[in-house]
Amino acid sequence: MSRRRRVLKHAPGRAELRGRVALFSPTFLSDDPTLAAVARFAGRRAVRWTCALALLGVAVGTVAHSATHGTDFRLNVWYPGQALFHGRDPYDIASFERYYGVHVREMFSDGWFPLYGPVHLWLAAFFALFPASLASAFWFALNLAGLAVIAAVVTKALDRRLGGPAIVAVTALLVLSRPGRANLEIGQAAVFYTLVTYVAWSQVRRRPWLAAFALAFALGKPPFGLPLLALLLVRRMWTVLGRGVAVFVVASAPLVAWLSVNAGSPASLWHAVIQNLSYTDKNPLDATGSSGRIDALSLIARYVHGSFGGAAEVGAFVVVVGIAALVVTRASAPGGWSLAPAVLMLLGLATVLSVAHQYYDLLVLAWPLAAALHDPASRLVDRLGDRPAHRAPTGAPSIELGWRAVVLAVSALPALAVTVLPGNETVKILGLGSGTAIVSTVTTVALLLAMGGAVVSLADRPPSATDSSRAAAEDHLAA
Repeated sequence: MSRRRRVLKHAPGRAELRGRVALFSPTFLSDDPTLAAVARFAGRRAVRWTCALALLGVAVGTVAHSATHGTDFRLNVWYPGQALFHGRDPYDIASFERYYGVHVREMFSDGWFPLYGPVHLWLAAFFALFPASLASAFWFALNLAGLAVIAAVVTKALDRRLGGPAIVAVTALLVLSRPGRANLEIGQAAVFYTLVTYVAWSQVRRRPWLAAFALAFALGKPPFGLPLLALLLVRRMWTVLGRGVAVFVVASAPLVAWLSVNAGSPASLWHAVIQNLSYTDKNPLDATGSSGRIDALSLIARYVHGSFGGAAEVGAFVVVVGIAALVVTRASAPGGWSLAPAVLMLLGLATVLSVAHQYYDLLVLAWPLAAALHDPASRLVDRLGDRPAHRAPTGAPSIELGWRAVVLAVSALPALAVTVLPGNETVKILGLGSGTAIVSTVTTVALLLAMGGAVVSLADRPPSATDSSRAAAEDHLAA
């Protein structure tokens, strides 16, 4: 038998070939419901992942140029760490500007280290072990990873059914947002302090020791730590409060001792700290009423001529935190606070409005804003997807129902808009000038509107409704 005949003898027939082709054809897949479902799911999932990763790549590409030279990272983290190793006091304005600030001059100063808490200097000392460019790149990567963690919290607060592609997409949106861009471009520390604040909020009842450590770290940046400390004090959470302050004191003691040696004496260190605080209050960038501040008192000071010193700042702090604490107390059981959307909104807004903050600190509102939009967003997804109405994991309805959820969501939308939109660029397009003061004013007004909506949504709430839904809300929204 010839070779040609032997090959033809063992070759498959036409019927067999048709069967093999049909095995992988769409017709065969459509005949098998399981394989058809797998094919459709794989295709849609691949599209979602591709779109999300592409969006993230574009977002990171817009800020990648700043990965190795964040100015605020050097002034607030790397140079203070260098000062510790060089035997100098980073709180000493004259010394810091002479040796370090001269390398990173700012618009309103020669560059100085603002009054962070002593525990912050542990972070500074670690990054000062590396060369400046490498440390800055490492900080950039950690900030990006932190934004991904915040995105996971935001996504789960919006709807637990959202998966990995949604988390990646939300990460990209956070990178493109006003506070996200600022933290990545200039190297601010708001990502880290937002995360430790979230830990304190969510674990204050279930894991007091973890919440205590989070409080101690949050005190490293007083605009984050002091409102949290005050809220814990008003709620009489003595266990978390005592442990957190103890951890803060123990962690700060070695650094304070070293700084006292560098300054010459504890009295000299104290004098440098007071001078630093005074310098910050008089600096055009950080003074009450300056164009960049978004706290409640600065809104008044920006348009009302007069003196707004330390007493005014303390008074504004007491008023804002007091209002938030009273409403949170009414909506929560003793020994903690609930994680209902309106409560989370009040915790976040009390942090931002009670004390000096710039727009890059708006990142702390990411979780509260997502929680405020959770119920309407889930209902919209159900309606668009033709799925059953969303329920909490325990089967209980969401804690925000009816008009309360609508009031909370509608009042949160302006705050979400001013957080996400590039404010200065928008004002310039509208022909309103440079726009910094205008954007800060609009931002503060939007935050006050959101605070009013949160207070109204919790007003006259029947105690039984709050108590019966608290466990479901905490299980659904805890990070």
